[in-house]
Amino acid sequence: VVAMIICESGFDPLSTSHTGARGLGQLMPGTAYELGVSNAYDPAQNLDGSIRYLRNRLDLFREHGAPGGGMSFQQIRLAMAAYNAGANAVKRHGGVPPYRETQNYVRRVEALYRQLSGN
Repeated sequence: VVAMIICESGFDPLSTSHTGARGLGQLMPGTAYELGVSNAYDPAQNLDGSIRYLRNRLDLFREHGAPGGGMSFQQIRLAMAAYNAGANAVKRHGGVPPYRETQNYVRRVEALYRQLSGN
């Protein structure tokens, strides 16, 4: 989550993207509404919504029977791609979509995660 938020907004709670995504987790207005986030610029609401949305993406691409119930990096990569480009794009392409923005995003989050975690 920390790596994702750094990549999304650099921890700027007032960040707004050119597409209208808002706050720490860069929630689109429709997604924020669906998640019950009434103020996407409120750090607590945005983090809560962003984490729930990411959890949903992780569950969507869960690998059943993963050792110890853990997650593989492939599951995390697909979830991050779905967070960025949408779950339908990931399903339609059978993996990380061939969108430069999404591919770069997934690589940045993974690299930052590995750096932060010492892996």
